[in-house]
Amino acid sequence: MRSVMGSPAIGHAEGNSVHLVPSRANTIQNLRTNTWLRIKLGDPEKLPSVKNDLEALFSKVTATTEKAQKLAGDRTRNKAQQHMAAHELAVQLSSDLRRHAQIFGKKASELKDDGQAVADEILGPRDNYGYLQSEIRGWIRDQIKTPEGMQKVSNAYKVDLQVASTIYSSPSFLMDMTDQLHSTMRLKAVELFAPSGFKLLNEGVELADKVQNYERVVGDVHSSYYSHEVVEAAQASRVEV
Repeated sequence: MRSVMGSPAIGHAEGNSVHLVPSRANTIQNLRTNTWLRIKLGDPEKLPSVKNDLEALFSKVTATTEKAQKLAGDRTRNKAQQHMAAHELAVQLSSDLRRHAQIFGKKASELKDDGQAVADEILGPRDNYGYLQSEIRGWIRDQIKTPEGMQKVSNAYKVDLQVASTIYSSPSFLMDMTDQLHSTMRLKAVELFAPSGFKLLNEGVELADKVQNYERVVGDVHSSYYSHEVVEAAQASRVEV
């Protein structure tokens, strides 16, 4: 017996499989696993500013994915109906993921700006210290010519705020430093002298990095929930009444 849409009748083995897209079984299982979601979408413990939102999103992803997977065993629907229902779930979840990506992207920028402001307040250039910082830059240029001197600079800026401030607020070329070394030392100075700013910067960078994964997770949802070919064929043959 065939349905009016040409799909197998209710109860046919093809309409009652464990997965609607067997080749993507691992992906749909990942979408139900918090460990995988933390790797892809962000670890709530490392991102306290969005912890509650992330945990709610995890619950939405796992619950929706569980429902999509159960559709494969729904005997009240034929194959086309199963895939169409899973497609609707994917569309709804994708919208939620993209909405969160926008919110988190904005939050990441705010965190980085706030962290930078804290660092600038503590390590930025200060009035009446221009001559001293000029002297420190000269000392750094002389010292970094040798490994021993470089070690002196490394030791000094980790304990002396003025040395740390000079490195943080001065262009690398004024100290004959490579950009990479300068960037490393600036970040370390922030960590040591502006830890609250460092924490905000780190969280902002981490969150921005995770946001880049959200569209790929959307792709995983669509590829594992349903067959594009089945849905396209069903939509093409559907008659509105």
